[in-house]
Amino acid sequence: MMKKLILPLLLSFAGIANGQTVIQFDNMETSSPVYLTAGWFLPAATAGWFNNASVSPTLSAVIYGLGTGTSGVEQDWYVLPNVTGLDVTRSYQLKFRLASYTFSNSTATSRGVDIADIVEVQVSTNGGVTYIPELRITGNTNARWDYNATGTIVHTANGVFTNTAAPAGDVYQSPAGVTTTGPTFITLNLPTNITQVAIDIFCRVNAAGEEWWIDNVQLIEIIPLPIELISFEGFSTEQGNVIKWQTASEHNSDYYLLERSTTGEFNENSVIKVIQAAGNSTELLNYVSLDKEYSQSLNYYQLTQVDIDGKFKIYGPITIDNSTKLKKIIKVVNALGQQVDETATGVLFEVYEDGTLNKIWRP
Repeated sequence: MMKKLILPLLLSFAGIANGQTVIQFDNMETSSPVYLTAGWFLPAATAGWFNNASVSPTLSAVIYGLGTGTSGVEQDWYVLPNVTGLDVTRSYQLKFRLASYTFSNSTATSRGVDIADIVEVQVSTNGGVTYIPELRITGNTNARWDYNATGTIVHTANGVFTNTAAPAGDVYQSPAGVTTTGPTFITLNLPTNITQVAIDIFCRVNAAGEEWWIDNVQLIEIIPLPIELISFEGFSTEQGNVIKWQTASEHNSDYYLLERSTTGEFNENSVIKVIQAAGNSTELLNYVSLDKEYSQSLNYYQLTQVDIDGKFKIYGPITIDNSTKLKKIIKVVNALGQQVDETATGVLFEVYEDGTLNKIWRP
């Protein structure tokens, strides 16, 4: 195990962050080498890019209505081309921003989106051969909201579309009327164990003043965190300083380095213990280490978690004040001076070896 210490120590303990990576994006007004051509499938007269509003300046993808409420022509697909080479050990998300403005006809009685107006995310994992509707958002009684609205939708793709008369299953309905809580932050968790994905965002409106606005479309790769740390704490006892940490999950976690310092600075001489990690776990795990060699001063403790591939992350430091020697309790007495055991309740006194007392209360 000591041979494995060389890599993280030579890296001067500069932790490596894990989490999310945007592997494709389309902010409408920008392009990226990793993003292929995206855009509207049909050259529809009512679909395009406009700068009346946007999340990232200055454009949004927009479709707007001109009909009377019965038109089925004002519809189009915003197409994100097929992405290959996805890692089956990782998960992926589609994220985008959604709004309903009325710039095209702000005075029409039909302005705002209704139940017949939909945004539907269709997903293909076989190279575009077949698409499954995984998420649908509908309007409701002239609903309209802007990009500053606070509503969120998080949906997990399951390969089956549930469409009922009322919003349920895979269908979400926006609030009626003018609102600041319309669904503007949209997240679709994509199927697991996929190697490729193509996505169509189908948009439909059918009356004057009805509009769907889309911006900041992102395909995100979720990189598993090495550990999900719940707590890292320490305290002094008669036996020594107890250092504890708890994890909710671990992914390719190899070992932990527990370090101690009296200055708050850590180096290759700070490591006091190497603790084997669980590797991979989704269970609640507890780690405990006892330090008997601490200094009679303020002690700093730092935890370094090291992956199987050598990457690492640093937690802490935390402190334990050992500047005052811990006094030993020799007995506990009541108000009459009678010695009592751990079952006694009420006002009690801890008697220390130096003769001093500490008043306590046991309920």
